[in-house]
Amino acid sequence: MALEERLAGPLTVGLRSDDRAAAEWLIEFLHPWFAPTAGAAEIQVSVSSAEDAYAELAVRRPLDAAPRACFALDQQVVSLPAWSTEEGLAVADLRRSCFLVLAPRQIALFGDPTTRRWRFTLQLVFHEIAAIRARRTDLDLHAAAIEAGGRAVVIVGPKRAGKTTLSFHLLRSGRCRWIANDRAFVGNADRAAFTIRGMPTAVKIQPQMLHDFPELRRGLRNVERPYLHAVNEVAGASLDEEIDGSAEFALSPAQLARQLNVKPLASAPLAAIVFPQIRPETAGFAVERLATAEVSAGIWANLYGKPSGRHEPTLFEELDGGTSASRRSLADALSEIVPGYRVVLGRDAYAAPDFAARLLETVLP
Repeated sequence: MALEERLAGPLTVGLRSDDRAAAEWLIEFLHPWFAPTAGAAEIQVSVSSAEDAYAELAVRRPLDAAPRACFALDQQVVSLPAWSTEEGLAVADLRRSCFLVLAPRQIALFGDPTTRRWRFTLQLVFHEIAAIRARRTDLDLHAAAIEAGGRAVVIVGPKRAGKTTLSFHLLRSGRCRWIANDRAFVGNADRAAFTIRGMPTAVKIQPQMLHDFPELRRGLRNVERPYLHAVNEVAGASLDEEIDGSAEFALSPAQLARQLNVKPLASAPLAAIVFPQIRPETAGFAVERLATAEVSAGIWANLYGKPSGRHEPTLFEELDGGTSASRRSLADALSEIVPGYRVVLGRDAYAAPDFAARLLETVLP
């Protein structure tokens, strides 16, 4: 049975799918960052896992199709073979067994019915179209974010800076709600204050993280790529059943919220900016208030995608009218209004039972 829905986030998207299970997985994955709405769709996304539709595109694919920039990630731009068709610009994602057909205000995905791997591409489509719209007004940050008592803390830094670990310890305390793991948008639409909005992403869990947070896999069935399954498809394992520790392990946002027993939140007023700094040669942790110029420089150095050095627009950006870049003036304004802190994390920073309470009391007085 087909499913039709309209979802509101940074823009309103119409979703039509003949694969009901995939559509329901996507809606769960995106909630609450995208929520059902009765508003008019600004762009239409259609999804099909019909075998004949997928096979037809596979046959029509030119073997010499040139790669084009498609998805802008944190440290790279994914380029995929693309070619023109009567229906629009076709794109082949052979790694994840699907094709896209892009036209103004319309995106169609055709997935191989024998695999779920194309579901990852489906959520990347939503990432790209949402980010393009959000960047028109907001800063696109490489950041995690949590909310406590109605106020948000954004945790900014490059890969392996400790953003996820710090946010998980704060979430584990039971004092916080979860906004973002790896990407967040900050803007001041009302000009009086800044608001942070998360971007739902699959959360890759490293072996050390599993060791420190065994609850992340407790009670989950041992399935390949659990993040491509709905919560009810992976939950309910016996207590002695463990996920293979040698396999890649990542969770969907809904699965992560369930495992950590936290409530996800789409957005919140921003009250503090934190830059974690891991220093294993020291003990404990320390919080240092930063000068305005340091905060602005730290924000600007950690825009999402900054390391990629990309210049050419993605295919999605071309269809939406071109690239839109974060403004340095907005980073300066943010640093003047919202306080920033360096959180120095020593080798046993998280050992103190009151770590979360002390940190939150410092940055959210």
